[in-house]
Amino acid sequence: MTSRILRIAGAAVAIVATAALTACSPSANVQDRPAAASSSFQGEVPEFTGPWAAEFAEAYRSTTSEVVHKILAKGSITDQDYASVSSQFVTCMKDKGFAVEITGPYGESTVSGDGDINAGANACNDDMAVISALRFSTTRNPQHLDENTIMVACLHKKKLVPPSYSTKDYEADLQTQKFPFSVDSADFLACTGDPLGLSAGK
Repeated sequence: MTSRILRIAGAAVAIVATAALTACSPSANVQDRPAAASSSFQGEVPEFTGPWAAEFAEAYRSTTSEVVHKILAKGSITDQDYASVSSQFVTCMKDKGFAVEITGPYGESTVSGDGDINAGANACNDDMAVISALRFSTTRNPQHLDENTIMVACLHKKKLVPPSYSTKDYEADLQTQKFPFSVDSADFLACTGDPLGLSAGK
């Protein structure tokens, strides 16, 4: 029997706009998946509003799933919405002979069973991929603030960089993937996952 840790929503797929996060995800055995489903929608898209309106519209166009369309049309993603698509994913994988345990709020799961786990996930995770990726984005940065700006502010707060370290410095370091701190450090991982400190009660 094989077992694998999956993260259905690719951590760096337009969620945080930082190449570092892909290489520095808290789980070492992460399976990153595209946030978009396999087919595109050609019909009418709701007129979304708010900081993430463009991303909601893009996600809506990325799939023909009625389930996803119904969730996105509200302009928000609730815990109940996430639980619904998670349950569908678990059921679909069970039908293919895999046992799934949802372990996190953004598509993280452990999958066990004999056979090709990736093939099973490919067939079952479209709805969950779209919802979990957008849920992560909107929860992590509700006002859609500039990604590099909030990352640098967090790095300053964690004292990982000197006060003189700027957004331009961070952008340059992203290009070279060479940073003046350890990308394996708990503080950096905390910044990539929650740069605004929202989950820690600010």
